[in-house]
Amino acid sequence: MIELVVALAVGGLTAWLLRRKVRRRAARATQGDVIKVPCLLRHPSLEGRWLRGRLLIDPSGMVWEARTKAGAAVSLPDELRRVGVRSPSLREAMKINGGSRVVECTSPEGALLVAVMPNELDHVLAALK
Repeated sequence: MIELVVALAVGGLTAWLLRRKVRRRAARATQGDVIKVPCLLRHPSLEGRWLRGRLLIDPSGMVWEARTKAGAAVSLPDELRRVGVRSPSLREAMKINGGSRVVECTSPEGALLVAVMPNELDHVLAALK
């Protein structure tokens, strides 16, 4: 019984902290500050591989910040345009969070996919306009 109470308390605290972080990020975005949106990127140069990192978004645009060595050499193409937004396929959901949204983009280098959580989607879509 004690384990259940502790697990519920930890789960509630974690959910509260995550919601708080999302609200702070949204407030900074409305003020025009630089925000860091956690995401997964599938770049055309590394076919079939999802890279973990963040998008640094400010009013002038966005920049990719890698969290792994494999993504360090990757940068966002210049003429990046949004094509669509969708839920991940069953195959993609095995590698990324199934609750995320995939933003499909096109560029001169090829198709680029960005997976973000639904509460961060608006920031990414606004930066791609």
